[in-house]
Amino acid sequence: MNGYGFRLVARMEWIKLRSVRSTWWLATATVVSMAAAGAGVGLGYRSHLPAATAAQILNNSLSGAILAQLLLGALGVLMVTGEYGTGQIRSTFAAVPRRRTVLAAKAAVCGGAALAVGVVGSLAGYLGGQFAIRGTAIPAASLGDLAVLRAVLLTGGYLAATALIGVGIGAVVRHSGAAIGTLFGLMFVPMVVVGLFGESGIVVGRFVPLLMLLNSVAVTSPVPGLFAGWLSVLLMGGYAAVAILCGGMLLRFRDA
Repeated sequence: MNGYGFRLVARMEWIKLRSVRSTWWLATATVVSMAAAGAGVGLGYRSHLPAATAAQILNNSLSGAILAQLLLGALGVLMVTGEYGTGQIRSTFAAVPRRRTVLAAKAAVCGGAALAVGVVGSLAGYLGGQFAIRGTAIPAASLGDLAVLRAVLLTGGYLAATALIGVGIGAVVRHSGAAIGTLFGLMFVPMVVVGLFGESGIVVGRFVPLLMLLNSVAVTSPVPGLFAGWLSVLLMGGYAAVAILCGGMLLRFRDA
């Protein structure tokens, strides 16, 4: 049993992930919520005066990522806490005593799945907005435009990073409700705090997840003062790495 390598452990985690009903519910809800947000934005702009620009439609069509980040973050949390809740984690660690290997496999599998779902969701949001404005004078936003394609792909990357943050929080907290609550707080509370400082908070705001999403990642061009979209996604990846490293350290010293 001690001979399980990373590849085999990752395969085991993939089987677990796709065999749990909540995985499919959260993935479906992610795509549907982003598609609905995109379509709602497009319908809202059909009769809007002055007519919206292609960039405005795209930026707002990806706003469904606000909810999607919580759904995929919850997926990451449940990847870890689900086993603690059922007691299955004891069997997992009995089969694979190297706990950090288990956590790394969970992160790799969850990150890959969340990236795929996040990109599909982003495309759904984009297409929802574009279909809703068909037949109007509003110009379309083409994926052939690198700025548009970048926003769609980076939004998917941001969502994947959020799922990985969820994995790390799940490993630290180990309780589903508390971990999801912690994730919610980390996503939204910093934005409220930064908002209290008005425009002077832009320097700190560039490090706040939700502000990065709305003003740097899911837009064709970042708001002045914020990081470029790809830098914001890398920063989210850094947050995820810290969360997972903390979870890995705690796994070594705590009982299952």
